[in-house]
Amino acid sequence: MTTRFTPAPFETDAWTALKQLGDTAVSTGGMQALLQMFISVVTSAEEVARVSEEAGHPESMTTQVISEWVSTQYVPDMQAQLQTPGAA
Repeated sequence: MTTRFTPAPFETDAWTALKQLGDTAVSTGGMQALLQMFISVVTSAEEVARVSEEAGHPESMTTQVISEWVSTQYVPDMQAQLQTPGAA
């Protein structure tokens, strides 16, 4: 029997924000922009985790913290870059 996973509201918010960013990337620059966005998400999240660990706070990298970072900082910044001609 499989137990269905129910995401927390902050996880749902992060996924919604990433989907909106993906939609913007595709409409702005097609599949290439979407792939660049994906690579940027992974690279940025890795950098945040590395800095947190080096600062001695690896416990701060909870799902909630990461989800909130995605929806309140990363996605708005990337949306602004995608909407600025020549910035992405």
